[in-house]
Amino acid sequence: MQCLMRALFILFIFGHILSAQNSDIYKRPFQSKPDFDIDVLHYDINLKIYDHEKTFYGKTSIDFKVLKSKIDTVRFDVETYRVTSVKDDTVSLSFIQADGSVMIIPASPIYRDETRKYTISYQSDGKIADPANYNMSGVRVLGLGFFDESEDNPALVQTHSFPEGARHWFPSNDHPADKATSKIVTTVRSDWKVLSNGVLKEETTNWKRLANGMRIRAEGSGDSTTYRWDLDLPNSTYLYVMVAGPFEVIQDYHGDIPMSYWVYPKDKKHADRSFHRTPEIMRFFEKEYGVAYPWPKMDQITIPGIGGGAESTTATILGEKTIHDAKAEKDFPSHWLVAHEAAHQWWGDYVTMGNWHHAWINESFATYGEYLYSTFQYGEVEGKINLWKKKQSYLNEYRNKYSRPMVHPYWEYPNQNFDSHIYPRGAAVLHMLRQIVGDDTFKEFQEEFLNKFAFGNPTTEDLINVFNEVAEKDYTWFFKQWVLSAGHPQLDINTSWKKGELTVAINQTQIGRKTPTKYYLPTKIALYYKNEVVEKELIIDRKRSIFRFETKKEPLFVRFDPSDDLLVEVEQNHSFEGLLNKLKRDSVIGRMEAARLLKKYIDEPSTVRSLKRVAVHDRSWFVRKAAIQSVSSELTSKDFLIAFIREKHSQPRRSLVTEMSKYHPSDAVQLIRKYLDKDDSYIVQAEMIRQLGSYGDSSDIKRIEPYVKPWSPRKIMRNAANKSLIQLQEK
Repeated sequence: MQCLMRALFILFIFGHILSAQNSDIYKRPFQSKPDFDIDVLHYDINLKIYDHEKTFYGKTSIDFKVLKSKIDTVRFDVETYRVTSVKDDTVSLSFIQADGSVMIIPASPIYRDETRKYTISYQSDGKIADPANYNMSGVRVLGLGFFDESEDNPALVQTHSFPEGARHWFPSNDHPADKATSKIVTTVRSDWKVLSNGVLKEETTNWKRLANGMRIRAEGSGDSTTYRWDLDLPNSTYLYVMVAGPFEVIQDYHGDIPMSYWVYPKDKKHADRSFHRTPEIMRFFEKEYGVAYPWPKMDQITIPGIGGGAESTTATILGEKTIHDAKAEKDFPSHWLVAHEAAHQWWGDYVTMGNWHHAWINESFATYGEYLYSTFQYGEVEGKINLWKKKQSYLNEYRNKYSRPMVHPYWEYPNQNFDSHIYPRGAAVLHMLRQIVGDDTFKEFQEEFLNKFAFGNPTTEDLINVFNEVAEKDYTWFFKQWVLSAGHPQLDINTSWKKGELTVAINQTQIGRKTPTKYYLPTKIALYYKNEVVEKELIIDRKRSIFRFETKKEPLFVRFDPSDDLLVEVEQNHSFEGLLNKLKRDSVIGRMEAARLLKKYIDEPSTVRSLKRVAVHDRSWFVRKAAIQSVSSELTSKDFLIAFIREKHSQPRRSLVTEMSKYHPSDAVQLIRKYLDKDDSYIVQAEMIRQLGSYGDSSDIKRIEPYVKPWSPRKIMRNAANKSLIQLQEK
């Protein structure tokens, strides 16, 4: 009856939530496969940048081939700037610019397989492409943007081409499925450098002509330098990039492949800390994917104003938060982001999704690559924590926003496909697939897929076909339930032992639009005894599955999915004693779960004793943090102090500050006043400052003021200090 009532409650709640959420998702326009009239072969982009006037002039020559039997007009995507002329060689052509495009009228019809080169001249009229108009947030400008000098950074010019921003700085067939080679020539002020796709072919200092006709090399504020970058391999327009500014360039190598790190002069002293692992990352992915780095060079450039990165081919853009000092390394490492964007050079750039609703091919593999490198760098336990966090990120979106298949052709804007369903969920799905087929088969699939579709635009169907060929078995069922369907398994698990037999009853309770009513789940359970752990294989393939195992002794506890491979939500009938044993014996994720679940037994003395022990002595910071949060109401000020002094990891130490302030505010304030300046973690210090704002007094104003101006990652110190000062001044 209890299970029935729970199922009815879930049906009622999720039925309302998902119907409301999915109604928006599925009312978006259906996007069919693109039908191109032309295939662009090459872009020759020439830009003259006038940063003081915040304007630019452009001339783009486009080589293209006709795909249809006959066309009478040629269309290119054009937004934000004004087209001034179109030429076919030296012949001017008529054109109409309207509705985000330029329609060009050839002198005569063009027939299948014929090629042409059109040169389009254009200029900026000072307009900008507001990302809000394209359902985007957090992006400063689409297309070509001018950014003023600030307190923290010099001025720069930067293009933003994702997802359909290329059309805002050069005429193009702005779709990922139309790849082309490129030459990007940019003229900027002479004290700036320019980074773009491909290899730097020319750097030319320009000349000025005097009134008497003489030519001199330009000097002073009117100087300019022209940079030419060539990429002779086909590349999607959303991956085109140009950044200009006063950058310092640090040279590195991956074998014979040049690798450069572009940073502002003030950041040069910290750049090595953020980027020095890049050659190692490249070697790791070459071994993982079985494909050598496919491009002629690899640059990384940091710019202000963005939180993550953008995987432009051969020239990755990273947010300024990538750069940090030694103190920030423990809490804000950059290697995961560098790894994610590096993985895109294979998944996204070398092989690119055939349409935007296949974006998981890009992002799921890059996010999984990030997890794989993180595991390689920090070890299996930290890898498990990393994957668990990814699952929680997806579940948060699932619970609070919507549920959708990873391949979802209903969208109005391409960026609507880039969410937690394809980043963290996609990584978790790929991890499950790898566990089913094994490392060797999975790696062989990656290599075969990348080689087969090199510089191409595969779809999900293509990927499934290659996987089945490599595995020599039909795994279409996996992709149908995990990639082409929404949701995930939600399991009620009940275990009971009687007369030498363990019974495990598993009910699938998931509901929702396009969510399978039942999943096929190969997995294991682990039976924990005093001196051994016995694993049993399970195949869950029904709404209700019952498994029986002979065992003379009752297990201390039963662990479902002991390797934490599955993307599932589980409700299991743990006994109190079972949870105590789970807290001692389970894996890192299991011990964390036990610490959380034991909070409902906090009135039991044995619970408090166990959680106190774990809060200080568990081998993982992840478990210690969970134990602190569960037992905090029972800790004395002395308990908090001892734990704080002993704790070496910043995450549980921050939790100790938070929880002590909640239950012993006056003692917490004294601890904070003593250790604020001594702590070696920005996140702990920021939390201390926040708590002083809540529980301190006016004497703490002078203590906090020094933290307003100095640099800290993500400005966490400055933000915490400003907020706390307001609170204290109001007091």
